[in-house]
Amino acid sequence: MKHSPTPARSFPRLRRPASIICVGLLLLVALLVTLAAPPGPDIVGAQRRGDATTLDAVAVYLPIVLKPTPASAANHCSALPPPTGPTVTVSTEAELRDQAANAAPGTAILVAPGVYNLQAAVWATVDGITIRGATGNRDDVILDGGGMLTWSHTHVIAINADDVTVADLTIRNGDEHGISVQGRDRPVLYNLHIIDTGYQLVKVNPAGDGSEDGLLACSTLEYTTTAPEDYTNGISAHDAHRWTVRDNEWRRIRTPGNVPAPAILFWSGSSDTVVERNLLVDCYQGIAFGNASHGPGDHSGGVVRNNMIYAEELHDTAIEMVHATGWLVANNTALLLNPAAGLSWGMEARFADSVGTFAYNLTTLDIINRDGAGATLTGNVTDAAAGWFVNPAAADLHLRSAAAAAIDQAGALSQVTDDFDGDPRPIGTAPDVGADEYGGTAVSDGWGAAPRISEHAQP
Repeated sequence: MKHSPTPARSFPRLRRPASIICVGLLLLVALLVTLAAPPGPDIVGAQRRGDATTLDAVAVYLPIVLKPTPASAANHCSALPPPTGPTVTVSTEAELRDQAANAAPGTAILVAPGVYNLQAAVWATVDGITIRGATGNRDDVILDGGGMLTWSHTHVIAINADDVTVADLTIRNGDEHGISVQGRDRPVLYNLHIIDTGYQLVKVNPAGDGSEDGLLACSTLEYTTTAPEDYTNGISAHDAHRWTVRDNEWRRIRTPGNVPAPAILFWSGSSDTVVERNLLVDCYQGIAFGNASHGPGDHSGGVVRNNMIYAEELHDTAIEMVHATGWLVANNTALLLNPAAGLSWGMEARFADSVGTFAYNLTTLDIINRDGAGATLTGNVTDAAAGWFVNPAAADLHLRSAAAAAIDQAGALSQVTDDFDGDPRPIGTAPDVGADEYGGTAVSDGWGAAPRISEHAQP
């Protein structure tokens, strides 16, 4: 992200040679420290733009350089390694569908670049296969389902086998679902762009004994405008256990009539879900464990941590725990600017059987127990202002120094050891409230693009 140029500083004229020498030595030390340390935000930006980095810029960012230097942020979205087993390359939609159903177990099916207008759903029915774009760039391979709610073929990809990986693809125009998991175990959905489906972008169906140990990561899931009707979610997972949903971007997951529909929903007896480091932008409703239409036991366990949620369009709650027990919702940031009529809270636990903990979340709206819920509320900050964040209009909710009420104000949690960018906590005397640890460094998405949001630690 390009930053506004910093006004030039004027220094008083120094008359004594000793003073000049001292200042010169100090500036030399500052320059050496800057070159040895991870670059500050404006220096990184200048390197990307090919601008000169001036001594004045070094002086401006000296306070940031002298903050405790964090360990390197983890890159949670590195490219998948090359296949190690048998491979086959396909270049037509018929070949793709045939190999998904008939390849030998463990085969990596490499899809050549192009647009594939599917004549039927791709059914992955062989254990251990991988379906991935041949180049690793998800924009190079597009699987087109033919249109939303056309009633031609229900899914773009359906997984009915264990240990199936789908990666490095764009999936669009799904009849009902972009990807549907038929209760199978250990699916990996990685580096995908899933856009515009009739119902859920990803659906986990309650088949057999449920789906275990799934992963949805490093992907973008969105609608161009809204879903075509009110029955939608970004992911809806029934009877799903130990799934992880991490490092994704979710945009405009919403219905035409603003009916509440969580972008991320785990319910129907799901358990031990981990939802972390996601960015949600202008989704009508955010993250939910359990659903009000069900009863007790709809979700158990699980953690929601280090997510950033931004809503400028009309919205409902950012996070809700409903008929859910034993959960932790910690260190999330929610900038909620346009709540639905009568809504004064942004996170909630609902119904008497909902028991868990909201800890160290940073939001602009209250966090409440509703309808007899018994959640514990610890160290949350619910009066955040837009000025606390680097660039709210771009959904960049990294902290600025103005967020003094959040910086170094949280307690340590064993379940939250890093932040949205993978920076370790704490940087400073204590962890920060919310998803960002002020003073950290953003990381690349692993495919040579710019960082997911920005370099941060802005004054």
